[in-house]
Amino acid sequence: MGDDRDAALDALKDQLSELLAAQRRLRGRDAGQRGGALSYPQYRLVRELARAGGEGMAATQLAAAAELSPPTVTQMLDQLAACDVVERTRSERDRRVVTNRLTATGRRLLAEKDALHADKWRAAFADLDRDALLAGVAVLERLGHLYDDL
Repeated sequence: MGDDRDAALDALKDQLSELLAAQRRLRGRDAGQRGGALSYPQYRLVRELARAGGEGMAATQLAAAAELSPPTVTQMLDQLAACDVVERTRSERDRRVVTNRLTATGRRLLAEKDALHADKWRAAFADLDRDALLAGVAVLERLGHLYDDL
């Protein structure tokens, strides 16, 4: 019985390695992307800005929410502002604070990427029932805690 469980744990580790490799490949494909499409890290950033609504967010808050470094977020925001995806406004009360908000272009690009992702997610997991999906959620939560504890 223990050998079966150990084999299943090994299979889980192997599949996690494959998942992480797929994520690296995704980032590599994003690096060569042109034409106004959002890269995956930009998509995460823009999605967090959308959750903030019209209030927007400062770069430090956005970095924490998107789990990216503040310098990376600042560089990404500069690029996104140059493409009219976000607007950046300096606070009247504290000139050190810059609030970032999505523009109409940013909302459109986000909606396009959301629709693409939603279709792919539904198709990829169409054969799994609710219980199987929730079991996957539980495994991923444990993996997240495991990684935080390493």
